[in-house]
Amino acid sequence: MPPKQKKSNNQGGEEEDQQSLQAVILTDFFEEQFQPISYELPRCLMPVCNIPLIEYTMEMLAAVDVFEVFVVCINHIEAIKNYFEHSEWMKANSRLTVQIVAAPECLSVGDALRELDARQLITADFILTSGELVSNIKLDVLLEEHRALKKVDKNYIMTMVLKEASRTHSSRPKDSNSVFVLNPKNKQCLYYEPVVAFPRQSRLEISPEIFENSTEIEFRNDLVDPCFDICSLEVPALFTENFDWQRLRSDFVHGILTSDILGKTIYSNIVFEPYIARVQNEQLYDTISKHILSRWVFPVVPETNLRPGDDYEFTRGNIYKSTGVKLSRSCMIDDNVQIGSGTVIGENTRVSNTVIGKNCIIGDNVTLENAYLWDNVTIKNNASVYKSIIANGVNILENTSVEKGCLISINVTVGPNKKIAKYSRLSRFPQPKDTVFAESDDEIDQKHEAPKATKGNQPVYYWTLRTADADEDIRNNKLGSLAFDMADLVLNEDDLTDSASEIGDSDSDSEIGSINGAWALESSIAKKTEEFKREISQTIERSLNENHSVYTAALEVTGLRMSSNGSYTDIREVMIPIIMDHIDRNNAIKSMKTVLNKWAPLIKKMTHTPEDQMHVLHVLHTHCTKEEYLNKLFLGALQLIYNADIVEEDAIRVWYASDKSRATPALTKLREKATKFIEWLDEAEEESEEESDDE
Repeated sequence: MPPKQKKSNNQGGEEEDQQSLQAVILTDFFEEQFQPISYELPRCLMPVCNIPLIEYTMEMLAAVDVFEVFVVCINHIEAIKNYFEHSEWMKANSRLTVQIVAAPECLSVGDALRELDARQLITADFILTSGELVSNIKLDVLLEEHRALKKVDKNYIMTMVLKEASRTHSSRPKDSNSVFVLNPKNKQCLYYEPVVAFPRQSRLEISPEIFENSTEIEFRNDLVDPCFDICSLEVPALFTENFDWQRLRSDFVHGILTSDILGKTIYSNIVFEPYIARVQNEQLYDTISKHILSRWVFPVVPETNLRPGDDYEFTRGNIYKSTGVKLSRSCMIDDNVQIGSGTVIGENTRVSNTVIGKNCIIGDNVTLENAYLWDNVTIKNNASVYKSIIANGVNILENTSVEKGCLISINVTVGPNKKIAKYSRLSRFPQPKDTVFAESDDEIDQKHEAPKATKGNQPVYYWTLRTADADEDIRNNKLGSLAFDMADLVLNEDDLTDSASEIGDSDSDSEIGSINGAWALESSIAKKTEEFKREISQTIERSLNENHSVYTAALEVTGLRMSSNGSYTDIREVMIPIIMDHIDRNNAIKSMKTVLNKWAPLIKKMTHTPEDQMHVLHVLHTHCTKEEYLNKLFLGALQLIYNADIVEEDAIRVWYASDKSRATPALTKLREKATKFIEWLDEAEEESEEESDDE
């Protein structure tokens, strides 16, 4: 199929160059995540919220003028081919032209791009991404910026799309990070360094030329890299010319930026509002699934029904049910749950924060918490699954408990009356040997059969966690696994301190403190709280400025609270001042009524106990001491939040009598204005008692 763009006579080849766009989807990044499931099923076809991962990528590309998509397959080639042949993307009316590129001999991302160059398939600028991307980003603006850069910088070859996220944001991978050195004016990337959690890296080595050639630079480690790039036609050829480049970031990007010969430039495009993330490990599988259920990726939500035949409906509490689901009367479905068609859930079963696929049979007295059940899973009576991935066709027999962090591969049967220990990985197949050079005896030693995990003659094998490279630290894989507990991580002395040979002899207490304090800073509750409050502040400000509904704002705030493990107290401390500050001081009384009448219900959704009510009063009281116009509005605001049932009479009386309300002269002075309100409550109470006596 030819490109969709039209060429006019006066624009000619220039218009074609601007509009033509291809896309390359890599289905393998040569990582050892999701084993043993990924041994049997390609990662790009793993379901996230009951949709194969690659569908999210395809839908995003279909929204722009991409005329051809190359799906590069290295492993599981037949499975991927079969999927596309039976999908909507291969039909005559498809929005995209899709070509499967089989490259079984490739051993790296670099090999895959060299293969594309050898076959001369890339004929225009192209989008380079993975089949594991989930995003609601609109690409039109990014593509326009790409074309503009081509005009002003003849050495420009690529733009990396990066997502801004605080260091405690849930979408950041725990096992790895990146440092980007950027020109803050045009976002040209001057230097790139990948950073893994282990072994700890104490410093970066950067060429002095970067400082000499740039008047201003910024170091950014608050950026998440989803591996989504907009590339020029030169990129595959550069891989061919540099045969030792295997990895996309640590070899290609690092090599381009540190080369004195090539003279090519790479830019970044940093996004904040749009959602973009790659399911690069099991930790992010869980996180991104939760984000979809919490509607962070809107309009990419289950009830959009991306695949033909899906018919999910959205109900309160982020519950998504397909038709044909059968729920017993006594089962309990908590918030953030998705249930596929044909699924049956038995009596007294509880399901929370869980995704259940199609045609699953869930027995009686079953507990599912933070679990991911794919299609055709059977869970018998009195079983339980906690924060684990259960693949297609798995049978969990009676009285079996699957502890957190487990991956159970396709068609495995476990139980009955067994406890599957946390972090277990089970498969019907033995784990292959580490390398092709291992002896046969070594391979036999690596087969950890688990006869006690199953019933009958079907063998089940325990797999161990491994790294893709012998030089990599296994602890990074553990951090990126599902539900890994930091308390189970073994730290070495080298992880906490550096030797004098690495950093030089120093007796400085401050230097020693900065080294040893890195771990304390990472786990600092105060730091996490600060970051959470900042994100809540941005979310609420956006809701007020864009006039969102209270329902939408509450969904966003609740999703952020759940993903960051934040508290309602922190939310109220941020929310109430922001709402009060949106009152127009030039028309204060009328504006206060308008603002609070709309947004008081949002405060109410974050207020549950009498202690919460006391906190609301304290935050409002304290904030209103900061500005004269707010001082005058305090009594009216108190009346409005009382009318909205945010605070009750008892809470107001307790607050009024508390020492906290008189902690400073300013608080004491403002508190006196509430005396009239207390008197009004007393009068209302007396009238009520008199009416009762008359009756």
